[in-house]
Amino acid sequence: MGQAGKIVVIGCSGCGALAARTLKKLKPSLNVTIIREQEEKGLLTRCATPYICCGNVMVEPSYKDDNIFLSQDIKLVNVRAVGINRQSKIVTTDDGNTYSYDKLILATGAKPAVLPIKGIDLQGVFYLRTSGDAINILNWINSKRVKNVVLIGAGAIGIEIAYLASRNGVNVTLVEMLNQVMPKILDADMSEDLHTYMKEKCIDLRLSEKVKSIEGKKEVEKVVFSSGEEISAEMVIISAGAQPNIELAKKAGLEIGELGLKVDTNLQTSDPDVYAGGDIIQYKSHVTGKPILGQLRPNAVIAGRVIAKNILGYKIEYPALLNGFATKFYDKSIAGTGISESEANSEGINAISSKQSSASKHSMMREKKPYTVKLVFDKESEKIIGGQIISDAESPVKHIDMLSLAIRCGLKVLDLTTIRCAGQPELSPDPGMEPISLAAEKVFEMIQKDAKVAEGA
Repeated sequence: MGQAGKIVVIGCSGCGALAARTLKKLKPSLNVTIIREQEEKGLLTRCATPYICCGNVMVEPSYKDDNIFLSQDIKLVNVRAVGINRQSKIVTTDDGNTYSYDKLILATGAKPAVLPIKGIDLQGVFYLRTSGDAINILNWINSKRVKNVVLIGAGAIGIEIAYLASRNGVNVTLVEMLNQVMPKILDADMSEDLHTYMKEKCIDLRLSEKVKSIEGKKEVEKVVFSSGEEISAEMVIISAGAQPNIELAKKAGLEIGELGLKVDTNLQTSDPDVYAGGDIIQYKSHVTGKPILGQLRPNAVIAGRVIAKNILGYKIEYPALLNGFATKFYDKSIAGTGISESEANSEGINAISSKQSSASKHSMMREKKPYTVKLVFDKESEKIIGGQIISDAESPVKHIDMLSLAIRCGLKVLDLTTIRCAGQPELSPDPGMEPISLAAEKVFEMIQKDAKVAEGA
């Protein structure tokens, strides 16, 4: 480890907090300081924010309080970091104080993408990123007795807010500029049934549509679409992605990529004494090898642990990104990992796929619920490169983690045809109807058929 006895961490979410705590756990004698925003406290589970803003959970249970840091003798500084002098190894905060380091960890996260929409500064327009954002949204809903909300962006967060708000009696219009919900995650053939279900739940789903302007005197009164149609609304929530907070890194002269801060496989930046992880970095896709963003909490948590161990000299390689995810809309559980078939095609990959429907329990069980699995393979290598699941039960969605591991381990079609899953009538499908193996069987048959055709030619 050498001289790395003094560690400064900028940022205190999944990556920064886990890095600091792991360092102190593995080597308690380290001097570890976390510099964070003034309003920050504890460790927020950010996936709780849709539930907070719709009044389903309280803020306090969503936090782990500052004692998790103080009990490990981690110093907390609630003042924004404004400068990094890499030559002197000093971080300067907004109050003029300085903090020296041997190793620095950047975990500054991301900020909501701002859309160029007229009227976006009106009162009643919100982004959802922090617990403060969630509380502001909740207060607006309650104080204004909101009956009509327009949600811009039909990704996982937009879908969750649509579900939670509509369940509480708010009329929801969900706007997506592309022709399907979750366009970066699901293929069209998986999202079609979801569209129908969302409409059944009274979501006004506007696909292939843009918001032209948000209008009102001081507060939101209506939304105008690019088609010219106008609808009344008392509130707009924008969930259109996030941009890495790279300003501090850029100012410090660290190398920036086309998407975010560049790091190597040990999560070191262009300065070997500065590490970075979480939403701020770009990293290689496991499937394509190209740089992508991995703005999901599991990626940040693992990055924090990897950084801590590498600072201590372990030299652990951060795994390439798969971006496995799960979300929920009423009774539908939705999950995905790797890349979709449409993305594979756009990347020039000769993809082959199959879908298989099954039930969450044995066919004899009355409580069984349907679910569908889609597997995507690289036809040339026969390796699995993507998976998608939509289920009316909660347990099958966890199979996405098994598919993530299968992709990471380079499993092929035949490997998945022989997968053995535990079977129990109340807990799993009938072994003869295990959808992952059956979907793989379909692909195997397609590949064999194509091979025979090629031989005949």
